[in-house]
Amino acid sequence: MDDTQRLKIVLVHLIEHNEGHAEDYGRWIELAKNNGLTHVAELIGEANRQMSKASDALKAALDHLGGAPADDKHHRH
Repeated sequence: MDDTQRLKIVLVHLIEHNEGHAEDYGRWIELAKNNGLTHVAELIGEANRQMSKASDALKAALDHLGGAPADDKHHRH
């Protein structure tokens, strides 16, 4: 496997990892709000927006490399 393929696999993994965390943010925002921690909820929301921007940059990098690899089932961490 060459370095470009390795980068594609890692980028796919990082994007999926970020998306997994993004799904949890709403729950933590609600928990903070329900406990009167409005500022904490706002900061978690900001972190979510920043993670979304990071994911957009990772997706752009992946697109620049030609998109996701055809088969990334067997990648190693």
